Amino acid sequence: MKKALEHTIFAPLAERVGALYDETEDALLLGMFGQDYVVRRSGITLRGQPIPESHEAVIIDYLLSSGSVLIDAPWRSLGDLLQQSTPDFRSRVELPLSQHIEDILSHASAVLPLCDARQAASAIGGDMAISVRALPKVHLHVELQRQSQEFPPEAWVLFSNNADRFLSAAGLLLLGELFKDRILSLIRIY
Repeated sequence: MKKALEHTIFAPLAERVGALYDETEDALLLGMFGQDYVVRRSGITLRGQPIPESHEAVIIDYLLSSGSVLIDAPWRSLGDLLQQSTPDFRSRVELPLSQHIEDILSHASAVLPLCDARQAASAIGGDMAISVRALPKVHLHVELQRQSQEFPPEAWVLFSNNADRFLSAAGLLLLGELFKDRILSLIRIY
């Protein structure tokens, strides 16, 4: 994947994807879920350390995309963006989140700022909605609903309207997984 960056010109790319360009280092500073990644031709690092392959795949997919403008609303499900059923996303992202709704709600004030998220207005009247700046031009809207007498707890992860212009199908799925992993790891700490 690093070969994809070898001939990339960072200055114009920075403006298109909402990253900062460091002329002296010829590098990009790109935020993802509240963490600042440094993108160089030799690779991508987080706090000076190499990053996991899944993070690298999402960042490279984002950098090499054709997208240029963020369009938040209306929010779209992964299935809507891909125009196909996405049971993997439900089982790998939304169901694990739904099992931890009480923890997310009780730790929201501590963990949301750490993943570049904030409480938002719920579109469905749920217990909490979260607006997440996943990448500078790809946002998430997460709806959380506690368990009731009639229904189990539910979590729904929606993407900014044109997220598919910035990430491939695999990249969107990975981005959802990275969000789930980030927020669940933070609630274990706080």
